[in-house]
Amino acid sequence: MVLLTASPAPQIKVESWLRGQPLTSFQSGTVYIVQFWTTCAGCVAAIPHLIQLQEKYRNRGLEAIGIAACEPTSTPKETRSSRAAWLNETFPKLNYRIACDDTGEMKKLWMKPSASSLNATSFVVDRDGHIAFIGTSTQLDDVLPKVLGEGSWAGAVAEISDDTAVPRDKPLVVDLDGSLLMADVLYESFFNVLSLGFHANLAAVGALGNGKAAIKHYLAQSSDLNYTTLPYNACVLDLIRAAKAGGRKVYLATAANAKHANAIADHLGIFDGWFASDAITNLSGSLKAEILTAAFGKYGFDYIGNGSADLAVWKAADKAYGVGLSNAVSNKLIALKGDYVAIDCGNPDMRVWLKALRVHQYVKNLLVFVPALTAHQLTLPNIFTGAIAFVAFCACASAVYFLNDLLDLKSDRAHPSKCARPFASGLLQIRTGLLMIPALLLISLVLATIISLEFVGVLVSYFLLTIAYSVYFKRRMLVDVIVLAMLYTMRIVAGGVAVEIPISQWLFIFSIFIFTSLALIKRYVELAARVDRNIRECSDRDYRIGDLNVIAALTAAAGLNAVTIVALYVTSPDVQTLYRHPKTLWLICPILLYWTARNLMMAQRRLMDDDPIVFALRDRISAFAIASIVAVVFIAI
Repeated sequence: MVLLTASPAPQIKVESWLRGQPLTSFQSGTVYIVQFWTTCAGCVAAIPHLIQLQEKYRNRGLEAIGIAACEPTSTPKETRSSRAAWLNETFPKLNYRIACDDTGEMKKLWMKPSASSLNATSFVVDRDGHIAFIGTSTQLDDVLPKVLGEGSWAGAVAEISDDTAVPRDKPLVVDLDGSLLMADVLYESFFNVLSLGFHANLAAVGALGNGKAAIKHYLAQSSDLNYTTLPYNACVLDLIRAAKAGGRKVYLATAANAKHANAIADHLGIFDGWFASDAITNLSGSLKAEILTAAFGKYGFDYIGNGSADLAVWKAADKAYGVGLSNAVSNKLIALKGDYVAIDCGNPDMRVWLKALRVHQYVKNLLVFVPALTAHQLTLPNIFTGAIAFVAFCACASAVYFLNDLLDLKSDRAHPSKCARPFASGLLQIRTGLLMIPALLLISLVLATIISLEFVGVLVSYFLLTIAYSVYFKRRMLVDVIVLAMLYTMRIVAGGVAVEIPISQWLFIFSIFIFTSLALIKRYVELAARVDRNIRECSDRDYRIGDLNVIAALTAAAGLNAVTIVALYVTSPDVQTLYRHPKTLWLICPILLYWTARNLMMAQRRLMDDDPIVFALRDRISAFAIASIVAVVFIAI
């Protein structure tokens, strides 16, 4: 059965409900929204929208139902418990029912027949129990008033059909990169191959000498993309479904390599055929227009594209659809065709940019102030210099985060929470990241030169070590945590260089141990999550499931060594010259001992995020422990 608009709504077939009373069947006279979701990508944004719609239209007979999808690697029990916990924490005031599709029956009855590949798919069921709409949450504001109004939905559909009448034999041709996909498979393949090592990258350079088609072919054949997790454009998928419902044929036409086109067409299962580049021919621009004209005739097809390379194809097409066009391309298309159908994907808002920049991670860069604090030289000039150093490190770190996200696209999309990152979800384009990386590095270097050349040297060393970590060291067992500890310590060293204060050997050794402990906890949490979800061992990391207990032991050992260093420091002669009440510093030892031990306990109980420092910022007890240590230091002074 193919599930389209006007089809009878399938059954509600779930075994458990996370919120609200169970519902076994649709009631006549009530309009329902059935929305499938996971904790990934756009679903988090779709749920608050559904809460608002339920409140707005409750008195007009609207009933919302959320269907929590079961992840392939989860057991039914794990799915119910994880989804319930996530809802309690994220949306404690839900006003509609939530069912848990822990057996996959709802997906079989609804999602697969609809040919939707989106995580957050919304179905609207009219008062007679028929499907009135299949699409995204953002479209519901326009759809619901028509479905809830008496007789208005049918009239609206008829009106749309009259305005957009297209011969049933006229095909719809869809571009891939930037149109059907909110990404570009050439960039995806490039970053996928980049992580394979020197020989693969050298071969790519050799292929580049044979032309664009050759390099596309090499990258496609060498890469291993997961086509099921790529970010597909919901609006374009809706257009394709509408065309298929009207009896039209739909084709994929892309400048991407044939391997990608074939795999995506097989995954979606909604195309009648595809056109793509091969090892010799680059199917782009005027060549694509010629191929499509030969296949369907001039003005014998409609075309969905997204950029200036599509202008030649739009010229040969009958009806033009533009996805997220820039003003320049839009003006050229209007001059070419007179009019076109605009598909607005929306621009990334400030929250998306802040998430990509990882602003919440900037707190780590406050370590540049530690040398001035521990030396009791927190003067106004040192604060000003430290502030410049802080901003320089923030810009440099954001550049590294951009690069790291681009290198980790595949693994991020397979991760239950990292799949919502801006690049992995398609909210930001890869080419945007490639432009932002040098821009951020330039800002960082300009600020660093204001301080000193020595500080520039430390900052550049930090950047190079971070790149080495992203490309190589993070895939090496235990070397990765040592490098992470060194990167944290380098922030402290940079702070000392900036204000010209020598770093104490006690501070240096303590930093290595405490940050090694925190890095080990990060690995512990990541590995424990794989154990809990019954996910196979990560192929790009050198850790095994059986290493979990060893990592816990090493975490405890590094944390205890950090406490020991503090104890030795308190008994050293160095303390006498800096503190009037040095014995007060002994109180730091039990507080630090408690905090490090509790961190490991929280990780073992699965109550910690994958980043212990971010966890500490949100955890009240951690905040109290850190504040207590600071208070002890001030009392000792």
